[in-house]
Amino acid sequence: MVKGDDKRQQETIPYVLPLRAPETALSGRVGTKATNLSRLLAAGFPVPDGIVVTTAAFAAHVAATFNDPGQAADVIVKKPLPAPIEEALHRALAAFGDAPLAVRSSGVAEDLAGASFAGQYETVLNVRGYNATADAVCKCWASAFSGHILTYQTNRELGADRMAVLIQPMIEADAAGVAFTANPVTGDRSETVVSAVRGLGERLVSGQASPDEWVVREGRAVCRSSPENALGEREVLAVAELARQVEKYFGNPQDIEWVLKDGKLYLLQARPITTLSDAGETEPVPVPVEPPSGYWERGDSHYPQPLYPLTRSVLLPAANPGFRKMCTEFGLLTETVEEREIGGWVYLRMVPLGGKDRPPLPDWLTGLLIRLLPSLRARIRDCTEAARADKAGKCIEQWYAEFKPNLIKQLTALRDTKLQTLPADGLDRHAEAVSLLVRESQEMHMMLNQSLNLLLAEFTFTCRDLLGWKEEQAFEMLSGLSETSSAPARALARIAQQVRENPSLSDLFQQTDRPTLERMAAADAGFAKAFASYQREFGCRTIRYEVADPTLAETPELLLALIANQISRNYNPEADAQALAEKRAHLVSQARRMLSGRPAAERDRFERAMTRAERAYPVREEHGFYDTSMPLALLRYISLEMGRRLVEHKQIAKQDDVFFLEFKEARMALGTGENLHELVARRKGERAWVLANPGPASYGTLPPAPPSFAALPAEARWVHEAVMWFYERVFAAAASGSRQADARALKGIAASAGRYTGPVRVILSESEFHRIQPGDVLVCPITSPVWSVLFPSVGALVTDSGGFLSHSAIIAREYHIPAVVATGNATQILRDGQLVTVEGATGTVSVEGLH
Repeated sequence: MVKGDDKRQQETIPYVLPLRAPETALSGRVGTKATNLSRLLAAGFPVPDGIVVTTAAFAAHVAATFNDPGQAADVIVKKPLPAPIEEALHRALAAFGDAPLAVRSSGVAEDLAGASFAGQYETVLNVRGYNATADAVCKCWASAFSGHILTYQTNRELGADRMAVLIQPMIEADAAGVAFTANPVTGDRSETVVSAVRGLGERLVSGQASPDEWVVREGRAVCRSSPENALGEREVLAVAELARQVEKYFGNPQDIEWVLKDGKLYLLQARPITTLSDAGETEPVPVPVEPPSGYWERGDSHYPQPLYPLTRSVLLPAANPGFRKMCTEFGLLTETVEEREIGGWVYLRMVPLGGKDRPPLPDWLTGLLIRLLPSLRARIRDCTEAARADKAGKCIEQWYAEFKPNLIKQLTALRDTKLQTLPADGLDRHAEAVSLLVRESQEMHMMLNQSLNLLLAEFTFTCRDLLGWKEEQAFEMLSGLSETSSAPARALARIAQQVRENPSLSDLFQQTDRPTLERMAAADAGFAKAFASYQREFGCRTIRYEVADPTLAETPELLLALIANQISRNYNPEADAQALAEKRAHLVSQARRMLSGRPAAERDRFERAMTRAERAYPVREEHGFYDTSMPLALLRYISLEMGRRLVEHKQIAKQDDVFFLEFKEARMALGTGENLHELVARRKGERAWVLANPGPASYGTLPPAPPSFAALPAEARWVHEAVMWFYERVFAAAASGSRQADARALKGIAASAGRYTGPVRVILSESEFHRIQPGDVLVCPITSPVWSVLFPSVGALVTDSGGFLSHSAIIAREYHIPAVVATGNATQILRDGQLVTVEGATGTVSVEGLH
């Protein structure tokens, strides 16, 4: 097995070499792994120093000891080391003292461009003392003759590998992982993929942990999944830069292993990406694009990205019946609002009665048809009865008295279930309960939305009719009442105050990552309790309508960064709340003075409308937390547990692959044991195609303007006018769809008064929250209620879409920050770092220095 010139090598090559020795540049002496690291160490890369037991020692130990390769491994481990090797190893190890060591194989044929042998050879960690180290060296040598290595060599037409062994001090890592300077799945060389776990990288290599996955492109890091929460964006960018520098040094795409300890990166291995050519051949899988009849608009306000199959399979079937019930219960002249995937993107359509778009009828004909068509007459009767019975007001009261308490009880019970301890049938019952909760809560969501439409329209129309006030003035009488939208930030502010008052916590707060959190928790039990309580109360919430994305509870480093931002900006929620309360009281007093000499009926109308609006306004933001964000978080958690079990049964490769399955498919597979690798691969190809082929803004012919409601009875007419008013104030479709070209001055809808000048921070999705810096002007497509945690950090808000009553506008008013919404394309025109002035009262955004 040992070549004839090995004896000559044994005479000229030392048995043990320092990693820094010039001779380690020759892979025939120390193996490819050690040679690569030796070259990188000499070039100034952060490689831990060490020693190498050379191929000459390997040859001396294995020569003439066996004739049968099948018995070689056993013989090598049992045979004592020759005295010269033993002496050389003793001397070299003295420098390490009793420090724990990492002992790794370094084959001559390892880490080559054509055959990496990645994960094939032996590694022994936490070795102490000579005897244990000698045994570990023999195990590494023996691995060159293991059955799977011999098979690998035969398949690749390689000869038996000469083996060196690399010995380095153990680094007790805070985090570890790998990085690829080209995407190993798509072959995209403009992307660096970083995988990370907490602690030792062995947890990743052995499959004990599902890693965080990040993609770095053009200097921006995007987190795809974060079950470990091992790194923050800054550390990911540092790992990616290290990998790119290694690629630059060797001149081809690299796969590196790294560890992070106390904020310092170490490089443990570098090898070419041997599968890159294969990965590049993977083609996206085309998805049929078959638009149904009717006019469909992209649902970007809720679904700016394609939904993963699991999310789509639960959320859309839950939302669509909710829309239909809402239209039926309130007797709307719309059959339903339907959401549907077209070409992988979510579109929606307002479906008229009968299901077909028709030209609007003249008022006289509408009145005639109301009398002649039983179905139309019945619908209008239902609308009139719903208005007279005050179905909207009763629904809001039912939220407070029944829906909300019952929902919180269900959510809490499901959240606190220990999923990993459930037997198979118990897990399936839990999955069914979560799926049912999503369906029921979406029905509740739609009913509450319509109720809010009517009560807030009633208030605005009352202020218009009696006071001559615009809606901006009317809603200033409600600002500050949406406590649920500000509750997460107010609770975080209390934790920030704890940090301010504790110097030991403040000192640790220089870096906001997972190890920092652990050190802070160890330093102050009160902080640990408060942070855990916060995560429990506010963390079980998805950040958007996509369960493949991590929840707030899964991103503790983001919460630390937000606490740091609050401290930096000296955020004081009590002062903000007081200012809003004083303004609210002043306006209410002003309105009452204006009405003091008016008839009692008008005064009563105002007081009734204001009381009902004060009751309804908080629900606008509140109910989404409970009926959407938390149920979807529970859906994520049960899906991840199903994914973990599917990986355990080798039915899928990674835990997050479960999101490429439909929910029912994942549940069924746990019972059948079906292999899902091929299905997951196809779905990944389909998603790649969908992302590369975004659909148009709409399909079909734009229908004519809605008909006049003049022919409807008074109550039905009022309801439909209120619906149209509210729809425009929430979505502002025309303004949101506009495209502006003048970068000097953008126009939008005035959403929250005030003036602020600061640097732009374009945040395109929830995965970029960690990029927010204190005082930034947040520029984004739109926000959902969960984005409220960012608002204490920012100085102003600018959005592409949404109207005066969008989540973005309401939350901005609650946080007393200037906001301009519905600019159309601010995220495309403005760039990070530009200094802009946001005029919230006039709806303008101007770039400083441009004239």
